[in-house]
Amino acid sequence: MPELPEVETIVRQLQPELEGRKIVSIEIFDPKLETRGISKLPGRKILAVTRIGKQVCLELSGREGDNKKLWLLFHLRMTGRLITGRCKTGQNRKHLRACILLDRGSLLFYDMRRFGRLLVLGSFQEAQPEGIDPLSGRFTGRKLAELTSGSAQEIKPWLLRQDRLVGLGNIYASEILFASGIDPRRQAGSLTTEELRRLHRQIRRILQLAIGKCGTTFSNFQDSRGRTGSFQRFLSVYRKAGQPCPRCSRPVQWIVQQRRSTFFCPACQK
Repeated sequence: MPELPEVETIVRQLQPELEGRKIVSIEIFDPKLETRGISKLPGRKILAVTRIGKQVCLELSGREGDNKKLWLLFHLRMTGRLITGRCKTGQNRKHLRACILLDRGSLLFYDMRRFGRLLVLGSFQEAQPEGIDPLSGRFTGRKLAELTSGSAQEIKPWLLRQDRLVGLGNIYASEILFASGIDPRRQAGSLTTEELRRLHRQIRRILQLAIGKCGTTFSNFQDSRGRTGSFQRFLSVYRKAGQPCPRCSRPVQWIVQQRRSTFFCPACQK
């Protein structure tokens, strides 16, 4: 599933293609998609393309006879793709779930496994997730300490909780903890002030690095131009069980925490 860096990559690519364009029509090809509010989209201008957690959000203007703005959200889930019509990507047309025709070009929503969704909302507040975006100004070291305080949950599963930090997934949680030198089995509430400081710094650093490499691709992820990410070439521990740790050369270990794979170095992550 695309995590924060992958969705941010898509958003940054779509912004110059979509912002300022007007929606002419929208066609839904998959009856599984939510269609409530779709009829209200034509005639509206795309004011902004943003990321909300792991979702791509289109902020839409009012239209003649209806001045109220709307927000169109796409959750890509496992295999969703958002691709502009001008892009030649080799996508199979049978996986096309929706097409938004614009006054110039189009936006195509492909999804092979059909887990993705789109949602029309009437307020920005409705679109906001419960957790804090780790790249936002609200995410400070003090806030991280507040969120982890008293928690008996192991820190790796804690990082995946979308009601705490929105957008983090399994790949980046393992990499962040390795870069921070923190054992993934530590209770979140047991981290010291110094460990929390390192964790906060590495969360932001790793995410920014991954965005710079257009995210991580192991099997399915492609950006809006049909290209794969490259951050997988820079991973230190994820999917590297038995391989030498890049710091101490001892074997990277693999464990399962709450049914999710965790990779770490027991020598470097105390």
